[in-house]
Amino acid sequence: MAKKGVFLALDENEKTLSAPTMARSRSQLGSAYAPGAFFTFEGGLGACISIPDLSATVDDAPIRPETKAQVILRLQEVWQSWFARAYAAGTTTRQVDPRQCLDEALLKGATVVPLGGDRLAFLSPLRMSYAPAPLTFVCNKCRLFRRFKSASDLARNIGNLRKSKCTSPDAKGPCQWRQVDVIFVHWSGDWMSATPGRWEWSSRTNEAWLPGEECTVCGGKDFKLNTDSPRIGQWHFYCANPTCGHKGSNEWRQNDRFTTDIFRDHAGSRIGERRMEPISYRASSAYYAQAEQFVLFPETEQQLITLLEPQRNEELAAFIGTKFRFSGADLTLEEMKEALLAAGKENEWESYESILRMRGFAEHSGDTEGLKLMEGELKKLVTRWTTSEPPLVRPRVDLPPAVMDQLTIRSNYTSRFDPFVLSVEHEALNRGKLSAAPDGGRARFVRFNHLDNDLAPKDAMAKALQEAETQQLMNKLGLGDLGLIREFDLCRFTHGYTRVSAIPTLEKRGQNMPVRLRLFEPLSNGKRPIYVITQANEALYVRLNPDAVYAWLQTVGVLDLPAWDSSESVLFGGQLLQVAQPFGRYFSLLKEGDASTYRYVYTLLHTYAHVLMKNVAELSGLDLGSMGEYIFPLDLAFVVYRNGTTMDLGNLSSLWRNENNRFLSRLLEASTHRCNSGRLCDSAGGACPDCIMIPETACIAQNQLLSRAVLKGGSAPREDATHKGQRIRGFLEVVNEHHDG
Repeated sequence: MAKKGVFLALDENEKTLSAPTMARSRSQLGSAYAPGAFFTFEGGLGACISIPDLSATVDDAPIRPETKAQVILRLQEVWQSWFARAYAAGTTTRQVDPRQCLDEALLKGATVVPLGGDRLAFLSPLRMSYAPAPLTFVCNKCRLFRRFKSASDLARNIGNLRKSKCTSPDAKGPCQWRQVDVIFVHWSGDWMSATPGRWEWSSRTNEAWLPGEECTVCGGKDFKLNTDSPRIGQWHFYCANPTCGHKGSNEWRQNDRFTTDIFRDHAGSRIGERRMEPISYRASSAYYAQAEQFVLFPETEQQLITLLEPQRNEELAAFIGTKFRFSGADLTLEEMKEALLAAGKENEWESYESILRMRGFAEHSGDTEGLKLMEGELKKLVTRWTTSEPPLVRPRVDLPPAVMDQLTIRSNYTSRFDPFVLSVEHEALNRGKLSAAPDGGRARFVRFNHLDNDLAPKDAMAKALQEAETQQLMNKLGLGDLGLIREFDLCRFTHGYTRVSAIPTLEKRGQNMPVRLRLFEPLSNGKRPIYVITQANEALYVRLNPDAVYAWLQTVGVLDLPAWDSSESVLFGGQLLQVAQPFGRYFSLLKEGDASTYRYVYTLLHTYAHVLMKNVAELSGLDLGSMGEYIFPLDLAFVVYRNGTTMDLGNLSSLWRNENNRFLSRLLEASTHRCNSGRLCDSAGGACPDCIMIPETACIAQNQLLSRAVLKGGSAPREDATHKGQRIRGFLEVVNEHHDG
């Protein structure tokens, strides 16, 4: 639906006019209807383009300063990584201009200069304006073509357009106009409506110009458009003069003005890089909103955010060392005393000294039992200080060289796949939700094998039986933890858009082209809008059993599996971090290679999440596109959540109340892991839209790193060259073999 208003002209000189706004959900306005998107209203009549709301008052997003800081950190990483990937598309013979990669507002020469918070507007997507576009029309009868510069230009001439007499022999009365729903788009982010002319560079005037707007034979300015061919590329203009009818070309072509301006005198020799693509404005490649998301940190754990700042590598290393138990040498008494006094915990140190004196008395008197007791008390104190949240005394950690190497190559990871970022986010989730105590019988996180009063059956015996069966099924599924997060706090923001391609490079005619990431047009206050949505919906949290995962990796035979045993101090996630591999910015490094521990773990978690989502969709009534996923590889965990800003009706909690263990047992059934495409899918890696692929809007990893084989066995995933053509054992196969044994 649309609200009444005056159409905003698209030319710069008329931006003072008001524009109508549309009524859509916040999630729609922040993605599919974000500025620059083409759409049509109900009924399919009239193509429009979204534009920022230029009202004097703005809808500020209700987020804390700490959340803004998280958004800015993500933006800086996204802009830097996008530019690096797009700029690398150039060659020595075909150089790339920085402006082809990133919006000029973010560039100073070939250097990315991120916008600060004072130049960004963090908005809640409550209002979005729009204008009609493209402003091109053709008569259904006589093919007469008309193009207008702006909505106000159309409004001024609408009377003449309606009165135009149709020249078709079988027509009576005025022309029957329809909007030309085909536009030209380019990976520079620009678009253009149909026109007879074609942008070229003029060395004489030193600017781009549009030759072809007049007939080269008779000089006429009116044209007709032949749209008879089912192939858009073969539509063509010809002179409307009945005595001329000259046709310039059998093909419909247009050049990108922005790229022409960049190439200038070299535009003629780089025509392939300038050529725009004619497509319907409804095509998905006409617009790709660029969005990111992250876990919101609880207010009590805001200090975790600082660990992700570029200059905080030392603190981040200490956090990783503590979390995954990379122990170093014991702290000295002076180091512990200094830390406790700095934290204002003099009483803690006094307690330690008292026990220390008692240990001395016991040692001097030969009291062996007393000495052992006092040493145990001292160890308890030190353990409590070093493991509290946050720790009163930071333990000395000794990170392996491989982990330090991972810290130095963090720039090769994007935030959503950075193991360090995800580890910090999981810790925030753990402190804020997973470790929270029940509140009045209703827990923030309900473990299905230890139900709270709200989710459990009312009968105590039924509750005990259900929990026991749940635990058995969890063991068979290789799960160490499983439950319901009542409010999964997530922030999603949209910061710009691209056209033709959603990633920084595009292959055209055998060459890689840089795709330009564009920011949204400035608001009336000059700031660039960032559309932010926060949500707190129900989610399912799943953590795999590390012993089960390690046993499966041994069975598969990955080549870089580190030695590990659950009895040792270092957690499996710490060993996994040492062999982590970046997938590359936008999966540029995700190619066939040796069987890798980290890739197999990620594939297992990702596949498990998709299978769980499909199971949820079948039993809860939620659509696959209405769900999302978040993966924490070092913690062997993932979250499946309801993705939406409308009222949460409790679908996931209702799912457990109604189905509970039937929901889990379905994950063990062979039919859950089959594909309708059969061997065709198996031979292609075990993942296709017929089985575990989901809509890309719901998938965190663009449906990469997926294979049914990692769960139930089958042909090795497409990324594994070591076991190419061989069958690998599935995680569930290995778990149940050990469980039955």
